[in-house]
Parts: sequence; C-alpha cells; structure tokens
Amino acid sequence: MSSASLDQFLDTFETSLEGALSCLNDGRTLHQKITEIELNLLNSSPDLISQIKKYPLTPDQGEKIKKIISLINELQIGSNAKLNWFQDLDKHLKRTLANDI
Repeated sequence: MSSASLDQFLDTFETSLEGALSCLNDGRTLHQKITEIELNLLNSSPDLISQIKKYPLTPDQGEKIKKIISLINELQIGSNAKLNWFQDLDKHLKRTLANDI
C-alpha cells in the first residue's frame, strides 16, 4: 500500500463514518453501514500496518486520523444516547405496566 493508497483509505474511511452518522436514526441502515466499515477495516488492516511501519505518517495523514477518531467518538456517543433512551423507555414502560396490574 503506497502513501497515496493510505490517503485514499483514510478518505474512504472518513466518508463511511460520515455516512453512518447521517443514518443514526435508522437502526437497520446504521447496522449495515457499521458492518461494512468493520469489514473494510479488517480487510485493510494488514496493508495499513505494513504501510505505517514502512513510511512515517505525513502531517496531513495525522490530521485525517484525528478527524476519523473524532467521527468514531461522535458515532459512539450518538449510538449510546439512542441505546440509553430506549433502555430508559423500556424501564418506564415496565414500571407503568407493573403499576397498572
């Protein structure tokens, strides 16, 4: 994998994460996008590690990686917020039903 390939991977990875963030309210599509991202990362990992061992990251690549980390954090926060909301709703409904019985 060349430096240009690493740049292309980082750009594609960033775009994929932005796509996942854009469908945070659509669970099925989000799951599909996350699965695609994970598969792409797993398939690319050996080449990425080899590239990074051979050539130091450029400042631009470092900035891209920082942006990717930020997007991952955003995705995690958004996903956790949705999960917590549904868990709280579930608890509320169970309490409400238990009080009605």
